[in-house]
Amino acid sequence: MEEAVLRAVKSGDLAALRTLLVDDADLNARDALGWSALMWASALGRPQVVRVLLENGADTEATDEYGATALMKACRQDSLEVADLLLKYGADVDAVDALGWTALMRAAHRGHEAAVKLLLEQNPDTEIADYNGSTALILAASEGHTSVVKALAEWGADISATDRLGQSALACAASKGHEDVVNLLRKMEHSV
Repeated sequence: MEEAVLRAVKSGDLAALRTLLVDDADLNARDALGWSALMWASALGRPQVVRVLLENGADTEATDEYGATALMKACRQDSLEVADLLLKYGADVDAVDALGWTALMRAAHRGHEAAVKLLLEQNPDTEIADYNGSTALILAASEGHTSVVKALAEWGADISATDRLGQSALACAASKGHEDVVNLLRKMEHSV
């Protein structure tokens, strides 16, 4: 029955999913990758399916084999409506996966400004660092995502934080030729 739940979720078949719920299907069962129905619905950006799963007790803190949660998957894909639903149902904004990444770090790395702003409304810890010592700000700067860097810095992320190699967001942006980010961070350094 759990395989049928996953099939219904992946295809977005709400009628089949509701029928399975009546039959007491296990919403938190995992597939071979360790993904639950909620993780699949979140990664695929299916807000209606996510809502049904959450209303029926799906676990927002379940993790896959790499420690990633449904919120992390939604933010990586820039699925704002899904991320918002997960947050309303208590998803932990500061949960950390096996690499030390949070949902904020995933959104920042991908340059998903709206997702970053949604997460910032939850007052996350912007100074959580991954195994390399990179924060969300350093990740965004390294990828040249100027608007995300600006949002994080204006929120209060530490622009002087450094990774394990001693590289700040400014140094990471400069090393990759992201001039807009470099100029923004230099301006912010001088205004402090």
